Amino acid sequence: MLRYFKTNKAQAVMGEYVLVFFVVIGMATAMTIYFKRAVQARVFEARNAMLNMVLNRTQGYYTGDVQIGYEPYYGNTVSTAARRENAATELLPGATTGIFRKTFDDVTALQTQSQTAPPGDAK
Repeated sequence: MLRYFKTNKAQAVMGEYVLVFFVVIGMATAMTIYFKRAVQARVFEARNAMLNMVLNRTQGYYTGDVQIGYEPYYGNTVSTAARRENAATELLPGATTGIFRKTFDDVTALQTQSQTAPPGDAK
């Protein structure tokens, strides 16, 4: 049987293609773990770099542990909503069967002001 493979010079056998395919798929599957770890390490390093930058810039103003996450207790948001609605009803001319037209005019205005205090002002 090995002589058969030696006589076919420069020709690929289907088994070789299948073997190469599975080797490539196996290598790609094994490398995804390393790619995932590399991306997680980059995200972790970026997070630490941002926290260190904030700590360096707020040195002397804020003493305490760094809170990781959203802290809504030192934010202030005020919203004002105004709504105006006009409705007009008119009877169409020559309408003896009660056909009418109703027109709506609706305006809504919303104004929002948001302020966030520094972490040192948190109580």
